[in-house]
Amino acid sequence: MRPVLAACLALALAAAAPPPTPDAAALERGLAGRWAGTLSYRDYQSNKLEEIPLRTEITALPDGVTVLRVATFDDGPKVGDVTITTASLYDPKAGTVTSATLRKGNALETGTERLRVTAFTDATHWTIVAEEDGSDDDKPALLRVTEVRDGDTLTATKEVQPKPGDGKWQFRNRTLLRRNAAQ
Repeated sequence: MRPVLAACLALALAAAAPPPTPDAAALERGLAGRWAGTLSYRDYQSNKLEEIPLRTEITALPDGVTVLRVATFDDGPKVGDVTITTASLYDPKAGTVTSATLRKGNALETGTERLRVTAFTDATHWTIVAEEDGSDDDKPALLRVTEVRDGDTLTATKEVQPKPGDGKWQFRNRTLLRRNAAQ
């Protein structure tokens, strides 16, 4: 009887245990598909918050660690549609992602961010924080992007901490996307 009770107790404890937290690459792969929403950003000159429509398509490659993002927005009548393509290579062991970003008229941007999964409920409810040393408005800064997935809604908020500075984070931009239902 004791072995049966012990086995039942072990099963009950295993069932009650939270699921293990996957690495950021696994969570990002789950974003594959088409998304649409808005990009909100702080204008450098006016310091006003601007908002424009944004479309994003995310493709997870079969290697399990490469994700492609193609984001498109209308930059007004003089410029028209702007496409930003980002190829990201995740290193789950190091807890980093290295990305290359392409945009017509701009130099290639590359960078490596440190990643932390700071909240995880399931594959569609999580938070990832990415940080890297970089620049904002051509000045040295620590950059932080907090990406929150809540079902079919994805919010990414970019903040900057100028160097040297007072240690306070300043809002830079935010994307709010919803998965397109017809995929």
